[in-house]
Formats: sequence, structure tokens, C-alpha cells
Amino acid sequence: MATFSISRIGSYENCPLQYKYRYVDRIKMEAEDTIETFLGSRVHESLEKLYRDKQYEKLISEEELLSFFNQIWEENWKDSVVIVKKDYSPENFRRLGERQLSDYYKRHQPFDEGRIMGLETMSLLPLDKQRQYLFHVRIDRLMYMGDGLYEVHDYKTGSSLMDQESLDKDKQLAMYSLWVKEQFKDFKKARLVWHFLNFDKEMESFRTDEELEELRQDVLWQIKDIEAAEDFPSQVSRFCDWCLYKPICPEWKHEAGLEEKQANEYLNDPGLKLVDEYVRIKEELKEFEREAGENLAKIEEALIDFCKRKDVSTVFGSEKKVSVSQSKISSFPGKSSEQRQELEQELRKMGKWDEVAGVDVHTLKDILKNKKWNQEDLDLLRTYVQEKTRYRFSLKNK
Repeated sequence: MATFSISRIGSYENCPLQYKYRYVDRIKMEAEDTIETFLGSRVHESLEKLYRDKQYEKLISEEELLSFFNQIWEENWKDSVVIVKKDYSPENFRRLGERQLSDYYKRHQPFDEGRIMGLETMSLLPLDKQRQYLFHVRIDRLMYMGDGLYEVHDYKTGSSLMDQESLDKDKQLAMYSLWVKEQFKDFKKARLVWHFLNFDKEMESFRTDEELEELRQDVLWQIKDIEAAEDFPSQVSRFCDWCLYKPICPEWKHEAGLEEKQANEYLNDPGLKLVDEYVRIKEELKEFEREAGENLAKIEEALIDFCKRKDVSTVFGSEKKVSVSQSKISSFPGKSSEQRQELEQELRKMGKWDEVAGVDVHTLKDILKNKKWNQEDLDLLRTYVQEKTRYRFSLKNK
């Protein structure tokens, strides 16, 4: 029996190697949290407390909510919590959590819309008839609004705001609503609700029954693909800075080792020396290629001039010879030029705009070559043709 969660699937999508470390090898790291996940956990626990008390007809005040948040912050804090954004202290994040909870409290008090059906639910959704594949369901808050309408709420404490298109494709809450559908016989519809606490903003999405069943199959196939994986390559991305496995990842562990060294050991690290030398030589090569390219262009200009003056096409050296050939290239005005705008206007007047798919250069050249229009239109089109001479240099043995 395989049990998967949205975070487990997301781990594989973001970096297969991280997935292997966490779910296959089950490696435990000294650091267990980033400050962002620590903040998220404390805010979730605080909101669970708020609604748990509400279930028992107890409405705690905003001050009591913030007091609880600060209490569990202190009780759970560890110096091993990773802070990626070095410009901000733990205190900055703690105050951020206070603001998020305060904004939420003011917006939603007295918290009496609908009936609370579940908080931080822990359940499993079967993905196949044989129940060999299960999906972990943990809903932040499940509400019943009457007339078969259920709401699946999710709290987001991060610094990014999802757009509506992304929410309409989101798998997590949609999968949770599939579980809700199977749990309650009076189910008619689920409203998926995201609370972006950092922005004091609430957004929603809905799914049809067909979309939910299609999603179930997609997730099942995705899980089977993950189970069949034999290789777990690392995948460098913007998420790497927040990965707890960064110190042992082959992409980053050398850097982690350098950070632990003293200044003299750091500068004498053989890997660091190799990379610095590699960069130096690459930069020298780049500069050499630039200078060589400039010199070569000057020599090519001189060869063209020599061939014209001497009326020759091949110039001999002591061991090699260079043949200089030329050809005419026809082109039309560039997209940002005034002539291009004039050409487009003329094509519209001629009723030819759709025929040339805007200004398709290849189509225009074919029209001129095969004389597909009347002579007047062809003559007008030719006025926009720009002739250029291209030279080709062929180096050969004598």
C-alpha cells in the first residue's frame, strides 16, 4: 500500500534527489525547519486553536490569539531553524505572524459563518478500487455552509500570491474536495478557499465532478511514475536555498564545506582554486576571441578590397589560399523601422495582408520570385526590397 501527499509529490517535481533523500533514504538532517515553515506551522496552530475553541462556543479575543501564537513560538523555537534571508531576524518573522493573525481576526470575526466540520483533518483518500494507492488528506478547515455546499479552507503564510489560473489548476485542495465528496452523501459542491494571510486576501475556485475524477487519475498515474523511477537526479532551482538537504547535495555540499572553513583554509581549498583558475582562463579566452574577431573582420575587409582592385577571387598565401565569393541577399525592412510600418500599410491597402500572414518575409520573396501578383503590386513591393552583399571566405590548401 502506497500513501502519498501533495508535499511528497511536490518534492519529486521540484527535485527528484530531494525526494530520494527524504522519502526513500529517509535521511534526517540537523536542521528540521526553515523560518518560513516554522512560521507557517505556528500560524496554522493558532488558527486551529481559534476555531477549536469556537466549536465549543468560546470566542477568544484577538489579544488571546496573539498571546497563544507567541507562547507556542517560544516553546518550539530552535536555533537550528534555517533563515535564508539573512537581512531578516527571527523577530521580523514573529511580528509578521502577528500581523497575519491580526488581519485575519479583524476580517473574519465573529467567525460564525457555516458549521465547522473538521480542523487539520487526518484521513486517506483511496485512488484506486483496490485501495493500493492512498492520498493523504489534511484540511486546515472544513466547513458546511448548508444546501450541500462544503468549503475547504487553506492558510498560506508565504510571500507570494497565486493567480487565479494557478488556483484553478491547483491539485491539493481539489483532491481534498474529492475526499469530502465521498464522505458526505448530501455533497453537491465544494468551494475551495485560499487565505493568503500575508496579503489579507481570500481567493476561491470550484471543480466539476468530471474534473475531480480526471484529477484522481492524473495523480494516480503520477504516483505510479514516481514509484517506477530508478534515477533521482538533482534539479537546481530557486527552491534550493530552502532545501534542508543542501549541505549533503552534490550540487551544493562543496559550498557548504567552504562556509565552515577559516579564511586561510578557504583560500587554499583545491576545488576553489580550480574554479578560480577555470574562470580566469575562460575570461582570457573570451577576451582573446573578441580581439581576434575584430582583427579577422579587418583582414576580411582588406581581402575584399584587394580582390576588387586586382579583379581576382582567390588570394594566395605562403601555404594556404583564400577564396572570396559574394552573393546578393534580399530582405525587407526590420520590424521596428518606419519603412516596415509603411510596407504594412501598403499591404493592407492592396488587400494582401492576410495572404502574407502579416509580413512573412519568405512569403513575400516567393511572391516576387514567381510573380504571383499583378505587375503594379509587384513593382510597389520591390520598392521595399533591401539588397545586401554577403561575402564568404573559404580557406583551402594551395
